[in-house]
Amino acid sequence: MAVDLGSAAGRPEEVPIPRVLWACAVAVFIATLLVAPIATHRPPVRPNLALVLFVLMAAADLLTTHLLLQQFLVGGRLATLGLSSAYLYSSLMMLPYAVMFAQVQRRGPSSIWAEVCLPWLAAFLFFGFPVLVAVQQRVVAALPARLSRQAQTRRRAAAAIAAALILALVAAVTGLVIGAADRLPQFYHGDTQTAAGGWVVGAGLLAAAVSLLVVARDLRHRPPVERWVVVAISATLGSATLHIVATERYTLGWYAGRVAMLISSGVVLVALLAETATLYRQLSAAHHELSRRAEQLAAANLELEATGTWKSDIIATLTHEINQPLAVISAYSEELTHEWDTTTDDERRAAVQALGKRVDQLLDMAAHLLALCRAEPGQIHTQPVALPVRQALTRVTDNLPKKARKRVDATCGQPGAAVWADPVHTHEVLTNFVTNAVKYSSGDIHLSAALDDTGNDILFAVSDEGNGVPPDFVAHLFDRFTQVGQTGPRTGAGFGLYLSKLLAEANHGQVWYEDVVPHGSRFILRLPRAQQSPQTAASLDLSLPRTDGAPNA
Repeated sequence: MAVDLGSAAGRPEEVPIPRVLWACAVAVFIATLLVAPIATHRPPVRPNLALVLFVLMAAADLLTTHLLLQQFLVGGRLATLGLSSAYLYSSLMMLPYAVMFAQVQRRGPSSIWAEVCLPWLAAFLFFGFPVLVAVQQRVVAALPARLSRQAQTRRRAAAAIAAALILALVAAVTGLVIGAADRLPQFYHGDTQTAAGGWVVGAGLLAAAVSLLVVARDLRHRPPVERWVVVAISATLGSATLHIVATERYTLGWYAGRVAMLISSGVVLVALLAETATLYRQLSAAHHELSRRAEQLAAANLELEATGTWKSDIIATLTHEINQPLAVISAYSEELTHEWDTTTDDERRAAVQALGKRVDQLLDMAAHLLALCRAEPGQIHTQPVALPVRQALTRVTDNLPKKARKRVDATCGQPGAAVWADPVHTHEVLTNFVTNAVKYSSGDIHLSAALDDTGNDILFAVSDEGNGVPPDFVAHLFDRFTQVGQTGPRTGAGFGLYLSKLLAEANHGQVWYEDVVPHGSRFILRLPRAQQSPQTAASLDLSLPRTDGAPNA
């Protein structure tokens, strides 16, 4: 989620102006027209009320300055920095004005402080603000690209320089008014405005009107935080208009002008607070989104690391395990090549059988390895059907070598029962269990299927009469690349049981190991029972090739 505060110089995308902004600006002019007929009315003099109004206005402008400055530090838009400088000028000018106003209360309305210094300072205060707003736009637009980039990059330094310039300007204006008080035209005579004062107010009114036109002309290209300055300048125009209509101080128009300035300051402040809250919500949502994506990225990194480790383990394990059958093949091939004439037929037959076993071993490794590389946990594609249990058991025994088939006894405890599972995956798991039992035990092997206690699942069990699995190895029996140590040659690379676990879980099933008393092993596959008649599965061709990574039997 992006927060668009506009470009550095000042032309963000054109967006509609909110109606409430125009409503506030028009309300200022309407209020001016309503007060104008009674602006000359002179209520009781309340100098402390006027001072309170200026203090509140200074506080509002100072807070507005802070909000705009924060917007600049976030977005880097120089026009926002210029607007905050104008508000800083307004709030700082209130300080000498308040001090001078207190001097007027002590020295009376006929002193030079009341007739020259204070009104001229008020003129610079009220009319300097809109002029600064208009001028800063032109200055920002005319800045060289190099300076603009530096100001964007070093925002705090730019803000400090702007504040120092405004402080110097306020000091210069205050010093000019006080130092040249005896040479400046008299603004008031007593409480009545002089002709010179009227001309000054008229010039200020014209300057404010021009500033309003300059600001409004580019309003659609300004971000929301800067548009509300139109209301403040409108209040300045309304106050100047009431000063022209009511030529005396402490009239209703005089008070109304200052009240309008205060209200406009409050409206702008509330609007900026609302805009800041909106930006905060957007930034907070963006932060949450970034946090969520960071968590996803961290999980993806962990998954990539696990995948990398997995593949490294595959390569390392395969490299180790493949050496043994290759060494046997190499030895028998060399023996047959160099000693063919001196070996008997029985020896040759035994060597060829040994070579065949090692080739079968390599083919078995390759099939399991291909399945592991193509089907990662949780991503195995299944094609479940209603698979008859008897058909699954028959398929396993029919695909065994003749010698092994004689050792396997298959029984189905529930006639007509079926499982809801992928036929190829089911055959792969059961075949793996049976071939392991044939490989690691010398006695008979029993393959059975029966309903569990709930009646919702079917348990396939492969039992043998071998030595079983050491107790300390049972917990790792279905882990990747693990294999029970044997007294004879090792066969396989520890792929089979791990792949069996993945295939079972992909079909919403489970595999586990149990000890057989007094000795032996039992591997169990649990699969969900099919609820409908499995007639459609009777003609399944399990020898068809698969593309989901599971090897065919």
